[in-house]
Amino acid sequence: MKTHQLLFLLFAFISFQGVSQTLVKDLKKKNYGVYRGEIPGYTYLSDTMTVVVDAAPVEIRIADKSVNMTIGRLNKKGSYHILFKGKDYYVIDAFFEGDLLTERIILNEKKKTILREGSFPQPNATLNKVKGK
Repeated sequence: MKTHQLLFLLFAFISFQGVSQTLVKDLKKKNYGVYRGEIPGYTYLSDTMTVVVDAAPVEIRIADKSVNMTIGRLNKKGSYHILFKGKDYYVIDAFFEGDLLTERIILNEKKKTILREGSFPQPNATLNKVKGK
């Protein structure tokens, strides 16, 4: 009897997880546009010294199958892949030319924001959609 209950709970949990996350191929056009924000300043402690990094402006442009990111004066171009869609958000991996690592971007449709996950030790940054772009 306990085995049946355990199997039922496992099946219910897996089914619930499948409903909360949907696989999609494309973003809705209303999510295309320019998002701007700032990467907060931070301190990095290495073995021999402390490095203080100032805050920097960041801009992400999302279009059909392409993404551009500008951090300060550095401009990167690339493509993106949607990992999955939640109730009101997308989890996106962005691939930029010449980079080995991907950038993780979480686009919130309802709030019209992007959370850019920073690579250690860089902190996360929240970007807001620019109206009319």
